Amino acid sequence: MINITHLDHVNFRVRDLEESIGFYRRLFGFEIKQQGVCDGQPWAIVGLAGAVYLCLYQLPDGERFDQGLRINHFGFHVDDFDQLKQKLQAEKVEIMYEGDAIDWEHSRSFYIKDPSGHEIELSEHFGGALN
Repeated sequence: MINITHLDHVNFRVRDLEESIGFYRRLFGFEIKQQGVCDGQPWAIVGLAGAVYLCLYQLPDGERFDQGLRINHFGFHVDDFDQLKQKLQAEKVEIMYEGDAIDWEHSRSFYIKDPSGHEIELSEHFGGALN
C-alpha cells in the first residue's frame, strides 16, 4: 500500500460507489468510516483516521457523469515516494503523463486516476510545487 500523510477530505460524486470504495481500499488501505443513503443516493465516507477522508456520493440513476460539479484533482503527500511507481504498477494503476513522475521545483509527483476518472496527485513533499 501507499502511505499517505496529509489531506483532510474531499467530497465528490462517483459512477459506482462499490467500485470506488474497493479502489481506495485496495490501493491506499482506506476503511469505511460511515455509509448510508441520502435522498435516495448511496454515499460513504472512507479514509484513514487522522490523515484523510473522502466523501463519495454515487450519481443518481440516469444522470450523466459529465453533468454537475467535478473535482479536477486532489493531492496526497506520500512518504514512500521512491517505491511509489512499483506499488502503482503492482496494482495495475495507470500512471498518467507517459508513466513518469513530473519534476517540480521542490518536489516530484505521479498522477493517476481512480475508477471514476478523478485525477490524483501523489507528491514526494508536502505542498508539492507550492513550496
